[in-house]
Amino acid sequence: MKKSILTTLLYAVLYFLCMGIGVLLGNLLDQTGNMFYAPAFTALVGGSVYMILIAKVPRFGAITTIGLVISLFFLGTKHGAGTFLPGIICGLLADGVASLGRYKDQTKNFLSFVIFAFSTSGPILVMWIAPKAYMATLLARGKSQEYIDRIMVAPNPSTILLFIASVVIGALVGALLGQALSKKLAQKI
Repeated sequence: MKKSILTTLLYAVLYFLCMGIGVLLGNLLDQTGNMFYAPAFTALVGGSVYMILIAKVPRFGAITTIGLVISLFFLGTKHGAGTFLPGIICGLLADGVASLGRYKDQTKNFLSFVIFAFSTSGPILVMWIAPKAYMATLLARGKSQEYIDRIMVAPNPSTILLFIASVVIGALVGALLGQALSKKLAQKI
């Protein structure tokens, strides 16, 4: 039990690092400074971490823990009220879906990761659901109005569809890479 807790915490840190890489890749693609593509790139990079984690710790709670780490990050960095909710909600839902297949069913694990990929979408969702509150949070964090005007993304249907599609595609490709890497590691062990 202690080993699975330590393994889960290690993979939570690794997934958090994948978030950092996802933000960097998103900024390379879109240099406005918003985090629009960060969830998609986080899913692309983090799929391997996720799939290896559920192979190593196939029990309820591991995925939820990573969701909680993401939530705590958004709370701790004062990204605004509500940005922490997707981490908790998506973590629990993803854990539930993977547990339906006892963490062995590839289809349920893929679906689980697609759900989990939205755990990092808190800032984007709050920007769309409560734009005035989001702007006030940014101002309180010392961001300039010019910066805020540059990073705001309007929630029109095509933008929302692009966001959802990018996260789903990033998650599916990340999950495929993760499955392949997990199988290779299992064969070596």
